[in-house]
Amino acid sequence: MARLHYQEAPSEDEKKAFAKYLAEDEELVVATGFGKAYLRSRLITYLLWPGICFLGLGLGFSWLVKIELGFGLLIGLVLDIILAVLKTFYTYHSNRYLLTTRRVIIKRGLVSVKLMGALFDKITHIEVDQSFVDKMLMHHGTIIINTAGTNKGEITLDFIDYPIEFKNLLERLINREREQFGRHSGPVVAVEGELV
Repeated sequence: MARLHYQEAPSEDEKKAFAKYLAEDEELVVATGFGKAYLRSRLITYLLWPGICFLGLGLGFSWLVKIELGFGLLIGLVLDIILAVLKTFYTYHSNRYLLTTRRVIIKRGLVSVKLMGALFDKITHIEVDQSFVDKMLMHHGTIIINTAGTNKGEITLDFIDYPIEFKNLLERLINREREQFGRHSGPVVAVEGELV
């Protein structure tokens, strides 16, 4: 049987961190964000730009202070790596997708936070956009959630790992919520090892 990627419950740290964004009667089911392959590609990009600037600054510093060129390059490289890791860390933590028992929430930002959400009963349909390269190499894609009754009409979850599995989990949660409130929309099938 294939391994399911969204079957683990959120950790206690995630539950505490995101509790302030949830209503009293809802629970966190999944907390995820940009995919690992996307974050690795961002890290490489950050190492190259603005990383090359730090290497140049290290060379300039070594020339100015009259120290060995290798030492200046080492200083520039260390600063480059530190900046790239911090920027990747910020990118990961400032773009989070939350699935609860009642809605989908997108959290953008770390210091100043912007939240977008859609209640399950407002979701009309879900689309997955995944190119060949995204599917075969990167294992990520985009999920487009179309909603009724909002001014924007759709919510986009970009660069999410294993988007088909995420979409299937979201559809099962929607069906369960609709069944609970008497709006039956189809059979709910639990997959072996699934939490919900």
